[in-house]
Parts: sequence; C-alpha cells; structure tokens
Amino acid sequence: MKFAKYFVFALFLSSQAHAYLSIAESGEVLAPGKYQLGAEPQILTNKGGGANFNVFLDTSINESTSARISMGAGAVDFNAFASVKWIPIPDVDNQPAMGLRFGAGLARDEDENLLQLQLAPMVSKRVDTDYGLTVPYVAIPFTFLNTKEENIVASNIAIGTEFHYVDWNEVNLGAELGVDLNKSYSYISLFISFPFESHKGFGK
Repeated sequence: MKFAKYFVFALFLSSQAHAYLSIAESGEVLAPGKYQLGAEPQILTNKGGGANFNVFLDTSINESTSARISMGAGAVDFNAFASVKWIPIPDVDNQPAMGLRFGAGLARDEDENLLQLQLAPMVSKRVDTDYGLTVPYVAIPFTFLNTKEENIVASNIAIGTEFHYVDWNEVNLGAELGVDLNKSYSYISLFISFPFESHKGFGK
C-alpha cells in the first residue's frame, strides 16, 4: 500500500519540465533534390506562457521520407532538434497521408537541461481550393523528456494546416494549435517556408 501511495504521488508531482515541440509540417514530402528553409514563431498559452522563435531546414531523403533540423530560443532558452518524417501511406484519391515522425534533441529550459526523444503519428489530407492548396493535418506527439531529476513522457495534440497560395510558388504558409494532454505546453504557432533546389540556391 505504501508503494502505491508513493507511485501515485510521484505520478502527479509537479515538474518544471514540459514538452514544447511543435510539428509544423504535414504529411507532404519534398520532391527529391528539393530543400526548404523556414521560420516559426510560437506562443505558449499555459504554464506561465511565453514565446519561442525557431528556424528549420528540410531536405528530401526519398519519395516517402524527409528530414528536418531546427534551432530556436525564447521562453525555452535554447533548443536544437533533428527529425525524420516517414510517410509510407501517401495521399491518394480519398486516402489521407499517414506516417510517423521520429526526432531527438537537446534543450535548456531555465536551470534544466533536457534530452528529448519524440515519436509522432500523423495524418494529413490535401484539399484544393480556389486560392490554392491547403493541407490540414493532425499529429499526436509523444515526447520522452530526460532531466537530471526525472524522466517523463509528455503528450499533446497538434492540429494545423499548410497553405500553398496559388500565385506563390516560392513561399508556403502554415499555422498550428497545440493542446496539452500531459506535461506539455499548449501553444499557437505560425510558420513560413521557402522551397528551393540545391543547384539553384535559395532565392533563385
């Protein structure tokens, strides 16, 4: 009985460590030879609030896989994260794109160093409109957080969309809402990305 009481106490013990990572991408995969540079301001809406600003670079690995590296700072003092997005089920006809994103990173949050390992199942579906292509998506990230004091598994729901305006071939926009499920920040983020080809260079 004493063990059970201690377990319940530890389970609900308040912690300074919380997951903050956004997804900021749909199940769309870059074409081979394509890259994408982007920026993302993020507003944290619970647990004291604050804001982060992140930059990221995407690259294609193959037709179903892409990779991302990102760095940022703000309410979370510093973060660096790398991820691989694998979409084995593509968006075809009425079938949505479905896959997983795996990632790992390091962060500094106040007086805590965080090691982060993340697994995020995700689904998205392209929708054509008169103004361009929009790609709504949903993901449920599970993030393992390792600190000096404890190990926890945080989770949240990420709901967002990418928007490819019909007359903007070199700029994509997006927005995302994150909702805390366990040990996570809720947040609102916006992101903008600039696709380019390696042989042409950025902005050409």
